Amino acid sequence: MRIGVDIGGTFTKAVILGEEGTLLGRAAVPTTYTEGLAVGLVRAVQAALESASVPPQAVQAVVISSTQAVNALLEGDTAKVGILAYAPPPFRKKTQKLTRLKNVPLAPGRQLQTSYRFLDRLSPEAVQQAGKELLREGAEVIVATAAFSVEDPEPEERIRRALVPLHVPVVAGHEMTGLYGLEVRTYTAAINASILPRMKRVLENAAVGVRELGIPGPVLAVQGDLTLVRVEEAVRRPLLSVLSGPAASVAGALYFHRISEGLFVEVGGTSTNIGVIRDGMPVLRYVRIMDFPTALRSV
Repeated sequence: MRIGVDIGGTFTKAVILGEEGTLLGRAAVPTTYTEGLAVGLVRAVQAALESASVPPQAVQAVVISSTQAVNALLEGDTAKVGILAYAPPPFRKKTQKLTRLKNVPLAPGRQLQTSYRFLDRLSPEAVQQAGKELLREGAEVIVATAAFSVEDPEPEERIRRALVPLHVPVVAGHEMTGLYGLEVRTYTAAINASILPRMKRVLENAAVGVRELGIPGPVLAVQGDLTLVRVEEAVRRPLLSVLSGPAASVAGALYFHRISEGLFVEVGGTSTNIGVIRDGMPVLRYVRIMDFPTALRSV
């Protein structure tokens, strides 16, 4: 048996599936914003277990989808991001132009705020000094972005290692995508960083709550391309699950209804999402967030 949970803008829902997708139990509770989203998740899972009279020890996995990441972007509920950029001397001017993102428009009247420093050298002292300046300016997460990092990630990793004493989360551009395009890579990493603190709290607390219920199986997160990852990985790259709610809906349409061609329209509490199914497969595209392209592929 396995449990699927969807944390929506209004309700958090859980279902228990048995062999061959048999529906054994289900529950819905109001999404718990004031108490923490994981509280509602645990309540929904517990209620679903009780509705099916299933012991927690029999559950092999808990799979989470959520609209919370995309809701945070739509509502402008994001952390301030510090950007540390680096390039070897011949490419410094162009790199500064491509990585200085300024503030990114999100919801009406709301912006993803950024602070920026360019590194002339990668000594631990220079990196830590720049990192401290970004933190003093209010950054909660730092992006390490360097020219050619898809070929040589070492400069970004040196920045990450140097910032360890500051105890600040660091997102490296190369871990978000293997695509060329420094500006898109930096923007993708910055968006990921902006939602990382919020999603980290949700996913880590959800995993703890599931364990306390006595469920031994792994806790997995749905990503926008319909793949699954353990929550430990999803915490590092929450942007990959930004459209996990619509992705899970498309997966349900494919699994239960065997649709080969169609549009799947999901009217949620915060956003309306449309998925496309063609030749029995979900159509994936690179996602644009507001007016900006990203390296994220999703339904």
